[in-house]
Amino acid sequence: SPPHHGATTTESAMQREETEEERRARRLAKKAAKEARKAETVAGYSNSTNPFNDPNLNEQFVWGKKQTRDGTTEQDARATAKRRRHEVAAELQKVKESREKGEREREAWEAEKRQLDKEREQMAFADNQRREDEFQLQQERSRAVRRVEEGRARLVDLLTAGLSLLESDAAPSELLPNEVPDPLAVFEHSSEAELRELQGEISRHSDLDSGNADFWAAMGLVCDDALQASSGDTTVTAEVRGEIDAMLDGKSPAELDELQGQIVELARQDTNADYWGAVLARLRLVRARAVLSGAHGRMRRRQAEVARAGGGGA
Repeated sequence: SPPHHGATTTESAMQREETEEERRARRLAKKAAKEARKAETVAGYSNSTNPFNDPNLNEQFVWGKKQTRDGTTEQDARATAKRRRHEVAAELQKVKESREKGEREREAWEAEKRQLDKEREQMAFADNQRREDEFQLQQERSRAVRRVEEGRARLVDLLTAGLSLLESDAAPSELLPNEVPDPLAVFEHSSEAELRELQGEISRHSDLDSGNADFWAAMGLVCDDALQASSGDTTVTAEVRGEIDAMLDGKSPAELDELQGQIVELARQDTNADYWGAVLARLRLVRARAVLSGAHGRMRRRQAEVARAGGGGA
């Protein structure tokens, strides 16, 4: 059982009262005991624990008759035995190192196998998720087309159908009955409740339609701005907004992206962080509106191309 606190205190007190000779004798005895324990093992193995199941592993073997026959002395025998012990120790050390190496290699292989299994599971999950998203997107598009055909389409249905026209395999049957709607127009006359409903639709399409991620991200930004304006929450004055719009007017999304990098650098050097923050926010909105206008133009042109290919009118 572990020593009691009182026993430890008594032992410490006795050590403090030791003479120099007693202290030296105690340390020598402790060292001798440690060496004796070490001598009981060969390459970390003892008589009771070794791969050879040899209960006399650490005992020196002396063949008396052989000594007499060969004419060797006891000193020679001890030297030979010592050399043999070293050889046995070296062999045991090799066995031990080989075993440890095998264990490390097995552990490494098992770790690699676990990692591969994990990656396969992740890939399978991602593949299943991708197929599920594609299925949901096709269902969403089918419902949108059905609502368009039945004359009860929402703006998001018309936009979804319009985006489908941009795909290379679009067929004349997918043509919209009227002109492709301007995605920016809906934000100008919608109530706050309608905008919030549209915000949810945009979010759902953004999650599903990764092929048109830039379009739906732009829709989300413009919708958020429209909601903010409908609630009267504006971060900059009309005068400042007009100044910023004049700076950004007429620029393409690529030009706005380049300008954004320049503005970010200016913001780092200028103490007027609020102003440059407003400029960046407005720039992102102007870029989003440019993305939507560009998409609208492509959808209209594609509608006309598919109509001509099918023998219909523009």
